[in-house]
Amino acid sequence: MLSKSTITQYKNKTMDRKKKGKVTYMPIDHELFIHESDRAALNALKAIPGFTQVLRSFMKVWNEKQFKLLNMSTFVKVSEEQMSKYHDMLIPICKKLNIAVPELYVSLSPVANAYTSGDTEPFIVMTSGLINTVPEELIPTVLAHECGHIACHHVLYSTMGRLILGGATEMLGLSSLITTPLQMAFYYWMRCSEYSADRAAAVCDLTGDKTVEMCMRLAGFDKNIPIAANKQAFLAQAAEYKKLVDDSKFNKTLEFLMFNRMNHPLNAVRAYECDRWTNSSSFSHIVRYMQEEERDMMHSYVPVAENIGSYVGRNVTDVAYALRQAGFTNISEVRSTESKGRAAENSITAVTVNDRYDVKQGQWLPADASWLLTYYSPLSHKEQQDAHPGQVCVPGSSVSYMGRNYQEVVDELRALGFTNFSVTEQADIKVRLLLKEGSIAHISIDHQDRFDRNTWFNVNAPVSIRYHVMAQ
Repeated sequence: MLSKSTITQYKNKTMDRKKKGKVTYMPIDHELFIHESDRAALNALKAIPGFTQVLRSFMKVWNEKQFKLLNMSTFVKVSEEQMSKYHDMLIPICKKLNIAVPELYVSLSPVANAYTSGDTEPFIVMTSGLINTVPEELIPTVLAHECGHIACHHVLYSTMGRLILGGATEMLGLSSLITTPLQMAFYYWMRCSEYSADRAAAVCDLTGDKTVEMCMRLAGFDKNIPIAANKQAFLAQAAEYKKLVDDSKFNKTLEFLMFNRMNHPLNAVRAYECDRWTNSSSFSHIVRYMQEEERDMMHSYVPVAENIGSYVGRNVTDVAYALRQAGFTNISEVRSTESKGRAAENSITAVTVNDRYDVKQGQWLPADASWLLTYYSPLSHKEQQDAHPGQVCVPGSSVSYMGRNYQEVVDELRALGFTNFSVTEQADIKVRLLLKEGSIAHISIDHQDRFDRNTWFNVNAPVSIRYHVMAQ
């Protein structure tokens, strides 16, 4: 879901593009580049017994302001006035990932590292060791990776994980709640979340080469080493490692035992995962989409924001608007006057794209793909009359008229247009005890003793009514 501020931004963007005769487009959603292991691992973490209790307890004792006090008092804050080149690197990255610009700090540490923390106001910290380790042209890749954590909504859970796994449970009063399965699940998710952040960096760079190089440098290729390194050889090394692990259950178990308490995946594995994804059609579509966006061009392919089945039951106007805003140009709205179940008026009853019902979230389709939105809208009173010339619609069923005063019913039916009435008495000795005198005992229209509400009859159809009277 897009935030209200994002919707406002894109409405403004719409006005600008309409002046040029164009439509506006939605940003690249993080769901398009989030790693499948990241999503699965987070779901598994949330399913661990006790996770919800830990989260609630953590939120009670954790104070985001503590981080701000630490950062402001200890590190160097990057801004337009201080270390501005890093600040300038951050602006276009945040624009591409559609996030607010976070605060950025530099800390003094020989360890090459960068991390993102916080929740409502996330921030990034880079170490001096990182700046000394990698060439300056890779710093935007590092920043894009950290911004990727923000875009993928990792920050609260990763902050929580670092504190819990870093030994702060006693200080936070959570030690009694932290189980081994919960710790293992946190470690695993944090490793998987790095894959998504690497993809975010590749999206911003429009290539995975810089992320691969970054992994290679963190693995041992310092910028001051005067010898050449070969990225393809590093990737071949990573592929060999993957094959070694995947070919043996023992090796896979050994890998788990060695690395299950790491919160970052291995550098070679990260490079392998990033390179594999950046050679996929999904990444190619994203690159083309962003290049078209930057050039203010009409998009040739557009990502599907949701499984199309989720549109069923929603207002057809809202869905059609969202699809057009996304960049789809061929949308047909087909009215159906037949209700399926209890469909609300103007709600969608079926959706197809190029005659397919199975299109999933994240799939890329041509901008001119044929969308067919079938929606329910009942016939208006005039349309119903036009469809039944010379007929009258009875608003009640035969059962609903039973027990009512016969004269009231006759007047109602006469007002509708019926002209052929036969009204007779039915003597009944039980009128005083159980039945009301003058109430209808039997009604038929056009010789039908049973009819449903909103049934149509000819205006000259015979209407036969018998009503109760007290027997003498």
